[in-house]
Amino acid sequence: HLQFIGLIAFEDVLKPTAKATLERARALNVQLKILTGDSPEVAGATAHAAGLVRDPCDVITGSALEELSYEKRRRVVRERAVFARVSPRQKYDIIKLLQETSEVGFLGEGINDAPALKLANVAMVVSGASDIARESADVVLLQKNLETIVDGIREGRAIFANILKYLKITLASNFGNFYSVAMASLFLPFVPLLPIQILLLNLLSDFPMLALATDRVEARELERPKQYDVRSVVLIATLLGAVSSAFDFMLFGIFFRAAPETLRTAWFLLSILTEVALIYSLRSKLPFFRAGKPSFWLALLSGLAVGVAMVLPFTFIGREWFHFAMPTAEFSLIIGALLLGYFIATEIVKRWYHRHIVESVRER
Repeated sequence: HLQFIGLIAFEDVLKPTAKATLERARALNVQLKILTGDSPEVAGATAHAAGLVRDPCDVITGSALEELSYEKRRRVVRERAVFARVSPRQKYDIIKLLQETSEVGFLGEGINDAPALKLANVAMVVSGASDIARESADVVLLQKNLETIVDGIREGRAIFANILKYLKITLASNFGNFYSVAMASLFLPFVPLLPIQILLLNLLSDFPMLALATDRVEARELERPKQYDVRSVVLIATLLGAVSSAFDFMLFGIFFRAAPETLRTAWFLLSILTEVALIYSLRSKLPFFRAGKPSFWLALLSGLAVGVAMVLPFTFIGREWFHFAMPTAEFSLIIGALLLGYFIATEIVKRWYHRHIVESVRER
């Protein structure tokens, strides 16, 4: 004896940032997929509203997927973006197939997501997830928002890119100094740099190196995940280290007959200036004039290091404490010419390396 009055529809509304987040994920070459136990209609409508699929009917169910052969399943899980009516076991199997060609992150929150979370390369849950899901996860998100994950991927790639910059610049500088000191000790009757001058050199050069952590990363560097390629890093560091040593030997040849204080001052100044120049050369794969602007802190600390190094030999402290000689105009012109030549040489080596070495490795 009930009287029909009407229907009530419930909708889980998409977040306003959903579409923009999906676009940002695509720009990072991150593929997003929906694995849900909901009906194909709900899953397809949600994916279509978010811009994940063009057709709401572009959905495959777990039972339909199981009916396919192994090779077809492999192809389908890569090509399709929405999987509906999937069981916990089927989620596990889909992730296992995806892991054959990709690194897989999985975001879940229920008890039935635990097997998939355990298998995924990166398991993520929201803070309100079930206890079993949280125990299976690598990351617990405090914000229930897909944007947090995409931001994390982007930030992680930017950090990795800056780490690689630091490794290349540090190794190239150290290799160059090692070659130069080893060779100079064979024919110079005195040490090319005093211990206190070496400490000051390391201190000043560390300022801009620390600021590399804040440097901007170009969009093309964030398009795909990177891996540590030790051979590639060592190769570019060795090549640029040899370039650095070549200009050090030019300096030694020019100041060979000068007083020890003059040669040490010249090498100290050239070392500081070339290390800063190397930072601005290697911070981008593009030519220097096409690279993006450095971060504020990198520009500030680079200027501070160069400024202190250039002013110190003219001061009482520089001459008495650090045993520098006062530079002359001719002295300064020689250092400037060597610095310009060094910067051009590093740009040429960098361009050759990325064009011939890196590209040939990619083709293989």
